[in-house]
Amino acid sequence: MNMPVNSPKVYINNINEQNLLEEIQNGLEYIQANEIINEDSVIFIKPNLTDFVHKPGITTTPQMIKAVIEALSPRVKKIFVGESDGGNYSYSADTSLKNHGVFDVARHFPNVEVVNLSKLPRTRVTETVCGKNVWVDFPDLLINEIDCLVSVPVLKTHAMTHGTFSIKNLWGCYPDSMRLLYHKNLDYKLALISKLTKNKIQIIDGFWALDGHGPMEGTPIKTNKILISNDPVAVDSSAAYLMNLDKSKIGHLDISEQFGLGISDINKIQFNKDVHKEKLQKFKPYKVRLDYFSVLLFKSEILSKMVLSSPITPLIYKVVHLSRPKTKEHTALPIIKFIVILNESKYLVG
Repeated sequence: MNMPVNSPKVYINNINEQNLLEEIQNGLEYIQANEIINEDSVIFIKPNLTDFVHKPGITTTPQMIKAVIEALSPRVKKIFVGESDGGNYSYSADTSLKNHGVFDVARHFPNVEVVNLSKLPRTRVTETVCGKNVWVDFPDLLINEIDCLVSVPVLKTHAMTHGTFSIKNLWGCYPDSMRLLYHKNLDYKLALISKLTKNKIQIIDGFWALDGHGPMEGTPIKTNKILISNDPVAVDSSAAYLMNLDKSKIGHLDISEQFGLGISDINKIQFNKDVHKEKLQKFKPYKVRLDYFSVLLFKSEILSKMVLSSPITPLIYKVVHLSRPKTKEHTALPIIKFIVILNESKYLVG
């Protein structure tokens, strides 16, 4: 039976490098993508490039990015593919896009353009989200020039947000490399960003899933799954369900649902197969000492600026770096990863 296009649909299947393009096409047909985009549409593809090189379970696989572009290019007028610079100027988005093969792929498609969001003009947008007045500085391209955003994240645990999928992936659209200073009310800001960007199609890269201390460490698990949806809340809730994560601990899902962006109830989502038979192993996100420090840090914008962007910042980084556990399980990270972890962290709304 055909369902209305605005009903939440999630397509789940197994993938490999040989059937990937076909499965993306099948998923787009299942969610009735032709009712969302057409030959006059301008879209933006947002992979998850939280490091400057590809790392399984941490960044979107180059094969997935290529296949998504290949599947969508004939369907639309124009495709932008992009990312913002790494947190605290840790790396350029151009470097990450290059190392993930995006520039090479784009050369084969005349309607595809690769952009660094941090280099584009931006506008401050203020809106009340579920009773909270929040603002974001956002690229004009994503606000005014696209008809649809396609979020292409990874299946990942997250020490602070429990899980990170299609909605959390959009924090990387925030163009300011010092976005780690603006985590206050993050759950509400993510809902606003999802609305602003017209996050209408989600394609979750499940070649790998990250277990443990995500989003930048953790253990990559080969899962070979893909999830495709027309509802960001539905697909993220489904991803959490597959990974045996407690969706109630993913705060931005609840806020996004309240904000009218989708449905989280698994029983109200249309799947192409029995979702209960698709469940993976139990994934177990956890915190380390630094994460508790991050929670305290983001309770105050003044404190975060003092710690992360002030004359005493280098000394603080040095102390934190030296205090990192040096066991096999929690090897000390370079400062660049410390910054990226902070950049990915969640402010606990008080």
